[in-house]
Amino acid sequence: MPLTERLEVLARKKHAEFAACPELVACALTGSLPRGRVWPGSDLDFHGYWTQAEDEFEDGVEDGIYWEINIDPLDVLTVEAVELVQAPPFSNEQFGDTILEVLWGARVLFDRDGRLEAAVAEVKRLSEDRVWLRKRAANYLRHGLECLDALADADPQQAILDARRMSIVYGVNAYWNARGELFSSAIRIPERLGEHPEIQSLFRAIWNLGGQRGWDTFYATYQSMPAEIREEADPDVLREILPAVQLGMADGGLCHFRFIAEGWLPLDTVAPLMGFEADMAAQKARVLDQARTLLHRISQR
Repeated sequence: MPLTERLEVLARKKHAEFAACPELVACALTGSLPRGRVWPGSDLDFHGYWTQAEDEFEDGVEDGIYWEINIDPLDVLTVEAVELVQAPPFSNEQFGDTILEVLWGARVLFDRDGRLEAAVAEVKRLSEDRVWLRKRAANYLRHGLECLDALADADPQQAILDARRMSIVYGVNAYWNARGELFSSAIRIPERLGEHPEIQSLFRAIWNLGGQRGWDTFYATYQSMPAEIREEADPDVLREILPAVQLGMADGGLCHFRFIAEGWLPLDTVAPLMGFEADMAAQKARVLDQARTLLHRISQR
């Protein structure tokens, strides 16, 4: 059975399960399947909403397909063009996925409140407004450059981590907005920049990526990590990242790990996996310069 059909079969099964959960007020299928952009590494992404104040996350593997559902408070279903056109404040918890990116092309599975349908409709309207998206791109790039300037006196290691995150949150987001699209397929970021080799090269250098050889070196080190690190990270590495690498996304898989590791895994333990160099002060200076150049090059597209 073709992958798209297998995804649809599992999506229907999960739809029935989620709809039977009385705590869920609304649920959408998001990601590559409803957008019509299935690729060999596609999985299933769902976003659910409830009246509780906390977030929840569940995932698993069925029929060899990875699935996940993020459950958020219903109150997050607010799509305000005047707010979303502005770049979000920077933090190390910023992943670049606002509600605009989350609900882009979403398929509403059920909506007992009406807010999800309205949010998806407004996201569709904004995502088709090329003028609005170009304005958003310009705002992201300007804010990103300001944030990079603020790293001049920062601790070298933290500056490298922050500049890398900014290259995605403000750079990659702006790259796609300027092209009339939204940021998606996070695990393939480096590979999807291939249409612009200079931008791709800068991005790979910022994240210290090295293709398959770089992944192989990383993975050998990863396998030597303490048991508690492997226990925490293996579900993501083995079920989501490694399959993408096996499909040719070596840079994407490594970048994805480094992107999500900060704030999740103890940095002092996983530092050997993060692409830091012996002379971190020199690496900081280079990465900041490359990140500024990246944002400038994106602004010229």
